[in-house]
Amino acid sequence: MSRVAIIGAGIAGLKAASTLHAKGFTQVKIFEARDRIGGRLYTVTGFDGIRKYDMGAGWHHDTLCNGLFDEEAKLQENDGSSAPFLFDDDFNIYIDKDYGRVDRHPEMRLEFIDREVEKFADMQYHQSLDIPDTSFYELIIKYLFQKKNFLSDEQIRYAPQICRFLELWHGCDWKSLSAKDTYFGHQGRNAMVLNFDVLVQRIARNFPSNWIKLNTVVNSITRRNNEVIITTTSGDTHVVDYVIVTIPQSVLELSLLDNKQLNGRIEFNPPLNEKIVKGLNSIHYGSLGKVVFEFQKATWSAESSKIVTLAQSSRKFVEIVRNSTDISTLVKDLSNLDNQEEEDCWKHPFYIINFEKINGTPSLMILTQEPVSKYIESLNNDYNKIFQYFEPILNKVMSTFNSGSVVNGIDQDVSESGNHAILKNIICSNWSSDPYSRGSYTACKPGDDGWYMIVAMNEGQDSKIRFAGEHTVMDGAGCVYGAWESGHREATYIAEHTTL
Repeated sequence: MSRVAIIGAGIAGLKAASTLHAKGFTQVKIFEARDRIGGRLYTVTGFDGIRKYDMGAGWHHDTLCNGLFDEEAKLQENDGSSAPFLFDDDFNIYIDKDYGRVDRHPEMRLEFIDREVEKFADMQYHQSLDIPDTSFYELIIKYLFQKKNFLSDEQIRYAPQICRFLELWHGCDWKSLSAKDTYFGHQGRNAMVLNFDVLVQRIARNFPSNWIKLNTVVNSITRRNNEVIITTTSGDTHVVDYVIVTIPQSVLELSLLDNKQLNGRIEFNPPLNEKIVKGLNSIHYGSLGKVVFEFQKATWSAESSKIVTLAQSSRKFVEIVRNSTDISTLVKDLSNLDNQEEEDCWKHPFYIINFEKINGTPSLMILTQEPVSKYIESLNNDYNKIFQYFEPILNKVMSTFNSGSVVNGIDQDVSESGNHAILKNIICSNWSSDPYSRGSYTACKPGDDGWYMIVAMNEGQDSKIRFAGEHTVMDGAGCVYGAWESGHREATYIAEHTTL
């Protein structure tokens, strides 16, 4: 009977184990470096012991073609055993520091410009193959340069900041994000999950719990004849017939480095093949983070679940665009202007999830991108410093939604005072500093091509050493269901190439 090892107990690893068990496999081990299962699906409890938040993945995407969503929806209909979900269909509310709300503005009509920029990108890169990739920032500047005579001053000023909302999909700043791969069409609506821990536990119940070995860090995988030898940092050795490696792309690429002491690095013997090396060198990784602000009660409006605060813009920006005569000088002049601006929370856009609208929970969750995610993590949960950084953003949101300013009540008793929002707790993700994630998920920088990675991962190191995870699929890349399907794919491959 074939012996199988799975490296990582995230959704890909759990689904692989579930599929193997359903196909009759009994000798399976799942090695998980953390003290919990779920990987980048991670649900935490709030300060009151009741509130819950997903600090990693939060949605079912592509619900028109999402097999995991279909499975969950059927369970919800049959016996209610799925993780609850809802379609958080709302218009984004866009807030500028100086102007206030600019969404659905009767004169600016910024949403129309945003859609035109998306079409502009499509025409640049997907209807012509000979245009080199640039940063998303340069794409937008190119659009402004070419179309400035058809745009009002307000549209030139605010539309680029509306477009930057996509930074909060990829986890990258617009200057480091690929223009070619920034826009992508989701197949259907997005359903927010409340919460993913229910789904993780459901899948984990589909196979024996003693298959899972927590706090077990794998440091080498060696192919020897028809067997695979796995060693752990504790010195244990395991001999199997197949292994499915589901560690994140960011951790897998440590294997290309010479430093064998890096936490999470796996030594492959023989080394990773040429196709995998090319794939790893052809793609990058994002750094999406989450910061939850828990309040005593909601003093703000539940008008929308989606709030976007825009990066600050200026009349000088408009002036430079209006007076530009060539694109290269324009990019240079705007970069110089950007470098003169002070580094604070208004230099970046933020996506804020209003849980008061979603489920009546008086909390706001702010999604962050690189470099903000790494900066917040560097504060090591110093709640005062984190609050000081986001305080201007929070207060602008509060004033926009008819609330008084935020009062920091984390370390002191603050009695209810008028209409002020009393802050009780802050929860931060740490995906970038976590050695077993080192970021959030796959992202493309200028010149990247994820196809090489996907092909190499599907072919595997060889017939015995296989790979699964969100970075190994085209449809569903970066998504929970993509990782889930990849785990099923590799378990099925092993079942088709083995004798029980």
